[in-house]
Amino acid sequence: MQFFDHKDRMGASLVFLFSVFYLKNALLVPVDPLDAALGFTSQTLPIVFSVSAICVATMCLFISLFQSQADSLSSAFRHYEWKPMLGLVLLLMLYVATFSYLGFVLSSILFLQSGFILLGERCPLMIMSLSSGLVLFFWLMLTQVFNLQLDAGTLYWTLVD
Repeated sequence: MQFFDHKDRMGASLVFLFSVFYLKNALLVPVDPLDAALGFTSQTLPIVFSVSAICVATMCLFISLFQSQADSLSSAFRHYEWKPMLGLVLLLMLYVATFSYLGFVLSSILFLQSGFILLGERCPLMIMSLSSGLVLFFWLMLTQVFNLQLDAGTLYWTLVD
């Protein structure tokens, strides 16, 4: 069991397993028959990401096998700050729960603002400008450049109708 007490091996193993699972699911993504002739489909990016992560994780596993000494898993977690990490996990679950109601833009801005506050940023101007600018940039790129349809949210359609 000394294999799993090595911090780098455990991390690389987890990334490897997650990437294999992600690749399995990426291959199940339906492809539009009209896009099948093109080089870029709905499966392309997930497959590239998962194969890249599998390669990097495999490299890290081989490198960690040749390291004689490294931090054990227990010593790596000894001084870990769990409260911010658990707060971000709960915040992410709240983001997923409110996404269909608030829509991409509003829920993403609120998620980023809450995350910045949780991680200790106290400048309101920076929090608002960074989160709004980043989300609006991604929204413009995804909707205007890549022609992806992002959910506007139930709240938007309730107010518009």
